[in-house]
Amino acid sequence: MSSTLAPATLSPNNPINRAAVTDTLAKLGLAARDRDVADYTSLLAGIWEIWNNVHEMDDYVPEVDETKFPRKDVHFPGKEENPANAWAWKVSVKDVNAKGGLLEGKTVCLKDNIALKGVPCLLGTNVIRNWTPNTDATVVTRILEAGGEITGKAVCEDLCLWGVSCSAATGRMDNVYSPGFSAGGSSSGTAVLVARGDVDLGIGGDQGGSIRLPSCCNGIVGLKPTTGLVPYTGIASLEPILDHAGPMTRTVLDNALLLQAIAGADGVDDRQQAGCPFPSEVPHYPSLAKAGVKGIRIGILSEGLDHPLADKRVSDLVVRAAKALAELGAVVEEVSVPFHKEAPDLWAVIGRMSATTSLLGENCGRRQLCLNDLTQKFLPLKQEQLDVMFATGVNTIVNGIWGWDNMPPTLVGKATNLVRQLRDAYYAALDKYDVLVMPTLPFLPAKLPAKEASVAELMVASAGVSLNTSAFNLTGMPALSLPVGFLYPLGVSTGLPVGMQIVGKFYAEPTIYRVAYAWEQNYDWKTFA
Repeated sequence: MSSTLAPATLSPNNPINRAAVTDTLAKLGLAARDRDVADYTSLLAGIWEIWNNVHEMDDYVPEVDETKFPRKDVHFPGKEENPANAWAWKVSVKDVNAKGGLLEGKTVCLKDNIALKGVPCLLGTNVIRNWTPNTDATVVTRILEAGGEITGKAVCEDLCLWGVSCSAATGRMDNVYSPGFSAGGSSSGTAVLVARGDVDLGIGGDQGGSIRLPSCCNGIVGLKPTTGLVPYTGIASLEPILDHAGPMTRTVLDNALLLQAIAGADGVDDRQQAGCPFPSEVPHYPSLAKAGVKGIRIGILSEGLDHPLADKRVSDLVVRAAKALAELGAVVEEVSVPFHKEAPDLWAVIGRMSATTSLLGENCGRRQLCLNDLTQKFLPLKQEQLDVMFATGVNTIVNGIWGWDNMPPTLVGKATNLVRQLRDAYYAALDKYDVLVMPTLPFLPAKLPAKEASVAELMVASAGVSLNTSAFNLTGMPALSLPVGFLYPLGVSTGLPVGMQIVGKFYAEPTIYRVAYAWEQNYDWKTFA
C-alpha cells in the first residue's frame, strides 16, 4: 500500500492542519506522539488531495435508453386518479419497439424506493422532497425489456422503515378489505394497487417483511426471493444484508412469471452469491409451479405459531391450511426450530446499528451501484429534516448511533455470526422437509393508529408485525406469503386476510411455488375455514 505524501503545493481549499490530527485522535481519547504530529498532518493533507480529486470526478451510473424507453405523462396524481392514496407518482414507460415478451400487455407499479430516471422518487417521506433519480434500477430495465409497461410509483412507508400503513408523507392507506385497518408496510402502496386491480403486477422491497406483510394484509401473493436472486441495483438501500426486492401479484403464476422476468445476476449487485443464475439460465418458474405437491414434505414451524402476541385463530387457520395440502399428496408434520424466536433480536442489532451506517452514508466495503444523488439529498441531516421524519426513522438513528458509541464493539459481529447459526438451524429442519410454513403475520392487521398518536402509541401499533418474517431477511432464504383465509376482528363486520408464509433453502423458489400453486388451485382462500 503506497503512502500518500502531501504534494509540494496544496490546493487553496485544503483544510488540513495540525488540529485535524490531534482533534481526530482526541475523539477516541487518544493522542499521537508530539514529534509525529507534523508528519501525520502532512500525510492527512496528502490523502485529502487524493480524496478531493476523486470527489471532483464525474459519477458513473448505468445509462438509460430514453429513446427506446421514453417516460411519458409524468405527473403527481390527483384524488380522482388516486382514490386509495396508493400512487406516489404516475408515468407511462414501455418499450416503443416491443415485440412480445414475458410481460407483454402487463402493467406494473414500482415501490417508490426504486430508481426510475426522470420520475421523482418520494421514499414515502418529507425528509427529502426533490430527488429525481439519474438512472434506472435493473428491475426496471428487465420489466421493460420483457414487454411490461410501468404505469407509476407506489407509495411506501416513510424511508421504508414501517410495517403499518400510516407513516407515508402523502397520507395513510386503508386495508383493501377493511377501511380503518392497516394495509401493512413498507410496500403498502404496491400491495394496495395490486389488490385493487389498478395494476397487474407490482415490485416491492423487503428488509424485514415489507413485501410479505402488506401482501398478507391485502390478500395477495408476495415473494421475498433468495438474497441477490433479484438484483437490488438502483434501489434505495436500508442495509445490504437485509435488502431484497421481489414480485407482488394477485396469483401465484403471475408471481412466478414476474420473478422469471426480473431474476438473475446483473454483474453489479454484490448480494448475488454462488448459485445465482444468469438471466438466460433463470428457471421457468410458472411451469415448475404446476408440478404438484405429491411427496413434498412440509414442516409447520411450531415456534411460528405461539408467540406471546400471536392470535390463536390465525395460527389455527394457517395450520388447517397447511394440513389441507396432505389431501393433495404432501406429507405435513410439525417441526421445531427453537432459535427462530431469537431472530427478531438479531434483526434488532443489524436493522438498527448497521442500517444507521447506511442512513448516514457510512456503509462501505461494497461492490455495487451507489445512489450518490440520493445521498447528497439526504445528508448532512439537518434539524428541519429530523423534525419531519417519522418516529421509526428517528428511533433507528438514535438507537444506531447510541449503540455504536456505547455497546461492545463486537455486538454487530456477534449478531452476524449468530445469523449463520440461525440459517444452519433452519437448514437442519429443511434437510428433512422441503419447505417450512407458519403465519406471515401472527395476528390480524391492526387498526390504524390515531393521526395524532404519540411515539409510544405508534410503536404499540407496529409491535410484533415482523416476528415471523425478519428472520428470512437475515438468513437470505426465500419466503412467500400466500392468502389462505379470512378472519374477523372482534366487533368488526368486515374480514381481514390471513397469510401463510412458505420458506425454503436458497434458490428453492420452484418448490415454494409448487406448494403455493397447489393450495391456490384447490382451495378458495376467501371461503377456506
